[in-house]
Formats: sequence, C-alpha cells, structure tokens
Amino acid sequence: MWRSTSLFIQISILFAFAFASFLAVALFYVKIQPGLESIKQYNVIVGAIGKMRQYHASMDGIRSFLEEENFREVPITDSIREKIKDEQPPHAGSFSVSIIQDGNDIFIALRTMQDFIVYQDPIAFNWTKYHMITLIGALILVVIYITLMKRLMPLNHIKQEIATMANANEIRPITSGAKNYDEIGELVRVFNNSVAKLNAVSEARTLFLRSIMHELKTPITKGRIVAEMVVDDKQKQRLCGVFERLNALIDEFAKIEQLASKNYMTKKTQIPLYDIVLEAMRMLLIDPSNQDNIVFTHHNDLVKADFQLFTLCIKNLLDNGIKYSTDSKVYVEAVGKDLIIKNHGEPLKLNVNEYFKPYFKDIKNPLSQGFGLGMYIVKTTLDTQNFGLQYSYENGYNVFTIKNCIVENFCVLA
Repeated sequence: MWRSTSLFIQISILFAFAFASFLAVALFYVKIQPGLESIKQYNVIVGAIGKMRQYHASMDGIRSFLEEENFREVPITDSIREKIKDEQPPHAGSFSVSIIQDGNDIFIALRTMQDFIVYQDPIAFNWTKYHMITLIGALILVVIYITLMKRLMPLNHIKQEIATMANANEIRPITSGAKNYDEIGELVRVFNNSVAKLNAVSEARTLFLRSIMHELKTPITKGRIVAEMVVDDKQKQRLCGVFERLNALIDEFAKIEQLASKNYMTKKTQIPLYDIVLEAMRMLLIDPSNQDNIVFTHHNDLVKADFQLFTLCIKNLLDNGIKYSTDSKVYVEAVGKDLIIKNHGEPLKLNVNEYFKPYFKDIKNPLSQGFGLGMYIVKTTLDTQNFGLQYSYENGYNVFTIKNCIVENFCVLA
C-alpha cells in the first residue's frame, strides 16, 4: 500500500511525523531543562559555600556571600517545613547547607540548631531562548518541507502533461521542469531528446512514404495507358486490373499516412456488410464469381463504419486469413453485434499485440512476405473508428472478432 501511495503524500506523512517528533522532544526539553539549569546553578553556589566552610567561614559570612550573588532571604512556607521535618538538625555550633525543591521553586536552606533560613534567587528563569530555539527549529522544518515540495512540484505538472498526451494520443516535448538543473530537469531533457528522435524517425518514414507514392504514380499511369493499347481484350482486362490494383495500393498508403499523422477524418455510415466484403475482394483481385477462398453467408447485415477504413481493415484480415490458413479459406460471419473473421490453421506463436506493431516480422517464419503492416493497419483503422478487436484460438481456428460493428442483422436489401 505504501509503494502505491503518492510521493507527495509519503513526504507529507514523513514530514508530519518528523515535525511531531521534534515538537515532542522540544517540549520535553523545555519542560525539564529549566529545572536542570536551576539545580546546576544552585549546586555551584552550594559548592562555593562548602569551600567557604573549609576555611571556617561564619554564618554571617555565608549569608553575605549569598546576598552578593543576588540571593534573597524568603519567608518559610509550610510546604518547605514539611519537606525538612524528618531531617535531623545540625549539632550545636555547626550549621548545614542544603537545596530544597518545592514544585518549580528551588531554595538554599541554612540551618543551625536554633535557626532555619531560606534563600532564593529572585530572578525569574529566562524561558525566551528555549522558546526561540523551538520556534526556529519548527520554522526550519517547515521551510525544508515547502522547499522540497516546491522542487518536486514539476513532477505533478509532468504527470499532467503526459496524461494530456495520452488523451490526445500524441507525443510532444515536456515543458515543466525543462529548465531545472536537478534530476527532474535531467529526466525531462532526456525525455524530450527521445521525443525529438522519435518525431524525426516518424517524419522520415512519412517523407519516405510520400516519396514512394509520388514516384510510383507516374509509371503506374503510363502503364495503365499502355495497357489500354493491348489488342487482346482478356489480357487488356488483366493488365488494367493490375494497374488499378497498384493505384489502389497507392491510395491505401495515403490513408495509412493520414492515419499515422492523425489527419484522417472518419465518416461513419450504415453499409451492407456484403458491399464491404465485395470491395475487399476487389482490392485483393479476387473474382467475385469465384469465391472458393471466402466463405461468407451473412450478406444482409448492416455495418456502421467508415467505408474506406473498414474495407481496408477487412481486406487485410481476409488477406492474412487466406495466406496463413491450412485450407486457403477464410470464414466471415456475424454473431449478434460482432463480426467474426476466422481461418483454420496454427495458433499465433506470439502475443497478438506483437503483430499489431508496425513493420512486424515473425522471426520464427523468416520466409514470410510483406512489410509487416497488415495487422498494424487493421488495428489502426479499428482504433480510429473506436472498434475493439479480440483474438482467440478455438477448435483449430484463429478467430478475430470486431466488436459492436453490426447495427442490424439480416436487413432487407433494397
């Protein structure tokens, strides 16, 4: 529980404990120290009187000494008499010197066989320095606490900035604490340097992708023109289909670049699932009249999605399903509000999230073709439309489920 508590709360608790401990010790010290110092002062006086007695000082001489030390004779109270009632008086011709403490008051008592005289220093004990020490100590602790919390405050601002980045789904430099010359500032600067490198890599990829699209447009267009000149209609149709597919790939790359740069504006409409699968087949150059590779029965369901993005997603799922199935078939079906695309084959060897990474290549399958963008495109297009994607392996089938995309089952087509 302590490890999961906020750092600021932990510091506050530790400071409160330290502050309370300091006050307890200070109050205890203030309570007993004045008495100890008074006793010490009176012991010095009594020690001096003892030295004087060694030189046969008289009672009058000792009384004069006490008066010179600012001690004054005070009346004897009943409480003082009570404290010495059990003591034996000195012998004739001698006297005794003792210290008597009555509550917070301390006295020096001179006794002979006949007399009992009590002296006290009338100067009140100076408590000011102890109060000042306690106050200064408390102020120092408070200043340390405020300074420490102020130095750590950028952590809270950094947390808020990172949370804002997460909500906005973007990475940008952190401004809080960037100018500090402590560990927090060092951490922010290292983070910002990493962000700059990541942004540079992202910009380089975007530039590379745009350059490829630009450079491929011209030869594809020329090839399409040349294909139109072919005399054989069957060959002409095939060549034109290939160049149309290449042109569609360029458009797909453009959509990927827009998704990666957060510039794509989704537009959801209600679309027959059949139209989406048919368009995906066209993109895969699969003849709709020969659908041996795709088993699709729920033709009349309605999907509410962005047509282009959702078709791109289905196209990649169908492509992977056919490519990695053991029977070259992929099955498309709707269950309630969910769309299921599955194929018969071996289960995924890695966690499904690994396949969602861009440019993923399965090191366990070095002969795999492609750039490793298929599942990344699937996940990105679905995330953009706020659709969830789940993977499971059931009864020998790899099952990919797109959640809550069906808005109506078995609708009647116009």
